[in-house]
Amino acid sequence: MTTSDGTVQGHTQIHGTAPRNRAFTIVLLGDGFTAAQQTAFNTACTQFVTALNLTPPFDKSGRAINIWRVNVTSTDSGADDPVAAGGTGAKVRTYFDSTFGSLNVRRALVCNNSTVLQTAAAQVPEFTVALVVVNSTIYGGTGGSVGTYSLADGATEIALHEIGHTAYGLADEYAYYASENETGHDYHPFGEPAEPNVTLRTDRSSLKWGWTVSPTTALPTMSNPTCAKVDNRPSTVPAGRVGCFEGAHYYHCRAFRPEHNCKMRELGNPFCQVCLQVIRARTKRAKNICALTPMKDAVYRYTGMGTSWTKIGGAAGQIYAGGWGLVATNPSSGDLYRYLGTPSMWEHIGGAGASFAVGTDTVYALTPNKDAVYRYDGYGTSWTMIGSAADQIYAGEWGRGLVARNLNASLRSYLGTPGTWKLTGTAGASFAVATDTVYRLDWDTFTVSRYTGVSITWTKIGDAAHSIVAGDI
Repeated sequence: MTTSDGTVQGHTQIHGTAPRNRAFTIVLLGDGFTAAQQTAFNTACTQFVTALNLTPPFDKSGRAINIWRVNVTSTDSGADDPVAAGGTGAKVRTYFDSTFGSLNVRRALVCNNSTVLQTAAAQVPEFTVALVVVNSTIYGGTGGSVGTYSLADGATEIALHEIGHTAYGLADEYAYYASENETGHDYHPFGEPAEPNVTLRTDRSSLKWGWTVSPTTALPTMSNPTCAKVDNRPSTVPAGRVGCFEGAHYYHCRAFRPEHNCKMRELGNPFCQVCLQVIRARTKRAKNICALTPMKDAVYRYTGMGTSWTKIGGAAGQIYAGGWGLVATNPSSGDLYRYLGTPSMWEHIGGAGASFAVGTDTVYALTPNKDAVYRYDGYGTSWTMIGSAADQIYAGEWGRGLVARNLNASLRSYLGTPGTWKLTGTAGASFAVATDTVYRLDWDTFTVSRYTGVSITWTKIGDAAHSIVAGDI
């Protein structure tokens, strides 16, 4: 029932290679796992990592998200399950005092948030979000300052839903509180909800997610014809259409959600487009602009104020930056160094290359004689060959994060497995990788084209240009 009912064993990083001071960091802590059950907790954490990496938009974040496991023993196995909320009446001794039945809703699984946050901070000071894995097969979880989830069937889906609350401030999009048969939830009270994925407004000009609604989509898109109950009709528009669908935030009517379905409404579904955008925006850590001096004798980082810059490194041959961080080449040897987030602290991670490209989760290298492409493994000076000869490489957030221009100037996109690449486009003078696709500066006309995502087809989107770049604006 208290911290006397267990011990903190320690912490282990189980995913990610981002610099610790810049990463979006998830800490998984176990509760209700005895000393003999720590392997089960480790397995649950591995399953969470696998599920996260298969779920958009986290599948594009890769190693840019750091995940730590904090092993904690409890005297007893499981969690409290009060009779008043429909439980068995079990009372167990666990370190974080996890219990089902908060506010008399059995599935509402809570714990001692203060103890969780203190433990997470002591073990991983730079943590972004703490998530407690509770050793019970009873269905349950909650989000808030701390997220919780049990090991019921579909445990990782529960975890992903709850992290939507805890890490991203998303609301529940379902139209009931305890059950669909309850009373008192016909009409949402007046007052616009603070969460980004629910609203009481249906006016196109003031709608929170109006930017993603087609001009031809009706608002409201679906209205509940009977506010005395939950509207369980199938969608009247194609799946994925963004609009205003009535029934959300625990009420049958007067509250609206962006799409007919979403992981914040029903487990097993993808996040809706609005939730996806919120997650992408908040997962990205604060970014800095860095510069190499004209004499190449120092690297500086902008402080974000006026014209103030901070020196973070000495002489460099070239600097490269991306979602994963900042790297620089040694001006004499050409060796590659990674910035560790503290001025003058750099780590040697590899030898010289013809060029480098920084993606969202790692850095890529083109060998000095351009006969192979390598990916940094995330530790020491270990690299893996992932492709053959190329003329130039470009990295970003689209696809697997890397494209390469062949010696004949055509483009290949990396498919994520060493040696597997797809011909994506014909010759181009240069390319730029964005979140949604890749862009090309055409070789002959120097007009700008956008890859459609199909075969090797591209669409012209702009007239002649000198150069192109893609990134956050």
